[in-house]
Amino acid sequence: MKEELRRKIVNLVKKEIPQISEVEDKIKIELPKEDQFGDVSTNAAFLLSKPLRDKPLNIANRIKEILEDVEEFSKVEVAGAGFINIFLSRKFYDEILKKILREKENYGRAERKEGYINVEFVSANPTGPLHLGHGRGAVVGNVISNLYEYAGYKVEREFYINDAGRQIYKLGESVYARFRQIDQPDYPFPEDGYHGEYIKEIAQHLYKYEKEKILSMVDEKQAIDFCSEFAKDMLLEKIKNDLKEFGVTFDIWFSERSLYTSGKVDEAIDFLRKKGLIYEKEGAVWVKTTLFGDDKDRVIIKSDGSYTYFAGDIAYHYDKFKRGYDFVVNVWGADHHGYFPRLKSAVMAFGVREDWIRVIFIQLVKLFKEGKEIKMSKRSGSFVTLKELIEEVGKDAVIYFFLTKDPDTHLNFDIDLALKKSSENPVYYVQYAHARICSVFREAKERLGFDPEKDFEGSIELLKEDQERILMKHLAFIPDLILEAALKEQPHKLTQITYDLASDFHYYYNNFKFLVEEDEKLMRARLYLLKAIRETFRTLFKLMGITPVERM
Repeated sequence: MKEELRRKIVNLVKKEIPQISEVEDKIKIELPKEDQFGDVSTNAAFLLSKPLRDKPLNIANRIKEILEDVEEFSKVEVAGAGFINIFLSRKFYDEILKKILREKENYGRAERKEGYINVEFVSANPTGPLHLGHGRGAVVGNVISNLYEYAGYKVEREFYINDAGRQIYKLGESVYARFRQIDQPDYPFPEDGYHGEYIKEIAQHLYKYEKEKILSMVDEKQAIDFCSEFAKDMLLEKIKNDLKEFGVTFDIWFSERSLYTSGKVDEAIDFLRKKGLIYEKEGAVWVKTTLFGDDKDRVIIKSDGSYTYFAGDIAYHYDKFKRGYDFVVNVWGADHHGYFPRLKSAVMAFGVREDWIRVIFIQLVKLFKEGKEIKMSKRSGSFVTLKELIEEVGKDAVIYFFLTKDPDTHLNFDIDLALKKSSENPVYYVQYAHARICSVFREAKERLGFDPEKDFEGSIELLKEDQERILMKHLAFIPDLILEAALKEQPHKLTQITYDLASDFHYYYNNFKFLVEEDEKLMRARLYLLKAIRETFRTLFKLMGITPVERM
């Protein structure tokens, strides 16, 4: 909306002040914090001062005369040394409401860009159930993807399956040990093994259905490999199902192991070698990441001929590079902060621009109940899974609470607050706003025989209360806030946008009557506004992945 107003003002002024073309790109539209300074303001007069060789105040008065007759503007004022403050008209807001009801969830959505991006998130090791950190990453990655789609990009969501390396074999050792302990309780359990009931459940499944097959294997390594593969597949399927129930789906499930079996690691190294970025030293193979900002070069093949983990990461991102993305976004745990500069240096060696790879870091989630922190340890097996938290407080509360803070800050999740059915609970507060509107519409139909769901328009000239203007202005500029959240990769801003709209609506609901039986025109106008508010809530809820509840 800011951009539309900016273009409109520039085009109108250009007819009489052609020099505005010289500063067009620097002109801004701002939303004043105080109503007395208008609905929007612009700095155009200050920018024109140099090309016109005149005082901003004189230029502002010229622009004021040009804009005064525009029907979308009810009043234009000059303030201070040359600020131009504009008050938007009822006609402007009428067009906004029509647009919202016509475009619904597409209201404010940017036109499809050529941009093609990849968002990789969750990417949990398939060695156990999803924990709360994975859940927060799932929410952030999914919402970032939704926001970028709203901003006009084509987005592919990707899960990187860490199915290579020591942790998968350790999973197999843990399952095999539990399997053997069913008959031999004293069978040793690996010191660094995975604990938890889920390991025992997998072992019991294997004991029931694959016992003879496992015991007939030539050696224990073969049996452990079998247990590794079986457990990995079983846990990965559980991860997929849990994410699907959480409303999170992926376009691509990329296997780390496939990088090695398909030769993609060697392909990436050969690509860098041809660019003169590979050398050998002390029997190892190194990549010249210092040329791209790293503090030292990095080993990608060790002296024993095995690949480093870094080599796999380079190959994985080289594969993304070959797929032709305009840029990629990775959602990582906070423990990878120090790793990013190293990877970024290697990726820049492909010839991409510096911001081609972006990372959003996810900090830890602490769980509280009855004022006390619930201690969690994945190693000991005593941790709350994402599925368990969803079962306790509901999917919508989990999503909303995970979004309430910047992803790179610690989050305290209060279970008691999430279960409260009062305005103290932010997710209840915003869903209740939507449900209240639905309740008004049901009453209008059942008691008055008027169905707001059917196409109708109300004369918003009758909406003369300050709170009605505040709400209409809020609706007009919400797309700007959503797009800003997208382009700045700030998914947590959605909760504040939604909460602010709910706050404005609840005040309106508590202080004004909607079903004005004695004045049908006013009733129609207010229900028309409510319908636009409800559609906007639905757009925000869809971006977050929460339910537009109709009854509470």
